[in-house]
Amino acid sequence: MQSPLRVGFSAGAPDDATTRAQPDGIGVYARELASAYAQRDDVMLVPVVMGPHAARQATPGAFVLPRAAATSAALSWATGADARGAHRLAELIDVFHATDYRIPRLRGTPVCATLFDAIPLSHPEWANPHLRGAKNFLLRRSAQWADHVLAISQAMVPELIEQYGIDRTRITVTPLGVDAQWFERESSPKIAAVCARTGLTPGYLLFVGTLQPRKNVERIIAAYLRLPPNIQNEHQLVIAGREGWRAGELVATLRGYAAQGRVRWLDYVAAEDMRALYQGAAAFVFPSLHEGFGLPVLEAFASGVPVVTSTATSLPEVAGDAALLVDPADIDAIAAAIARLLGDSVLGNRLKQAGLARARTYTWARCADATVAALRTLL
Repeated sequence: MQSPLRVGFSAGAPDDATTRAQPDGIGVYARELASAYAQRDDVMLVPVVMGPHAARQATPGAFVLPRAAATSAALSWATGADARGAHRLAELIDVFHATDYRIPRLRGTPVCATLFDAIPLSHPEWANPHLRGAKNFLLRRSAQWADHVLAISQAMVPELIEQYGIDRTRITVTPLGVDAQWFERESSPKIAAVCARTGLTPGYLLFVGTLQPRKNVERIIAAYLRLPPNIQNEHQLVIAGREGWRAGELVATLRGYAAQGRVRWLDYVAAEDMRALYQGAAAFVFPSLHEGFGLPVLEAFASGVPVVTSTATSLPEVAGDAALLVDPADIDAIAAAIARLLGDSVLGNRLKQAGLARARTYTWARCADATVAALRTLL
């Protein structure tokens, strides 16, 4: 039997106010992959915390990796590791897995980095504008410190090659998973209670995700408003997600609809209510412009909700034939797909069953298998 692989594992969240309240895709990935690692006897996990506030953020048992001084605290996450800290860490681990874009430079210790997408580089207009040019430079530079890179979908591979300058031979695709808890059915009273508390009527159209330009929420609203009045009367549009970068106008629009009741914005939903929120929906509408993977689609599949999603980037790869796919730039096409889904119960039931079956093929255990295999190639 192989000796356990000692894996240094990013355990700190980025210093980003938009991701502290609720975990985003990166946070879910780190949490679920760490949990999957913990179920294995061939992996020994060594949590590592980095960044300007690492010592304060570290949990008991975590290794604190000092960072070299930087010109700005906002940029310090992308500087090389302190040599003494790197030497001490090398004694504890065989390989380091960077899960959150904080990629340390560890001479003598192989480093593997998960790069979820290259959106700040390919579409800087969608990203946080603060120090964008400097951050993009540091993103490209630190990506080169990785001996191997994990992509979360086949669709992202060409983007990582082009934007980060990563050779294809250094990339392994490790698709994400969906936790088994999403398949559990909530009781009717629980769904009713969540709806009552949030002002919803079951049978709504649901979007889940941080409000930012690439999520295409403006077109979702425009498509909804083009639906026949009887559909709007029977089905609210529910937008669930916190405000992200460049979302000021969208938030103002959503607040403007609040009094009407048909378009509802839930800027925070407790984790224990998310499953009920999904299961109370008639359809999940997610015509995103760009996704590294698209975890909400899998969550909707596992929740037994039919899905309308887009033909862009990774979404066809994840959804397969279990969802209606639309051009995300075509408002009429989005509206037509919603109307078709709501008006055809046979189609809706077929997509529910197909979505459940497809979601079951995406597990965190499978993601961990592929990840550990890739990490072992670096030894």
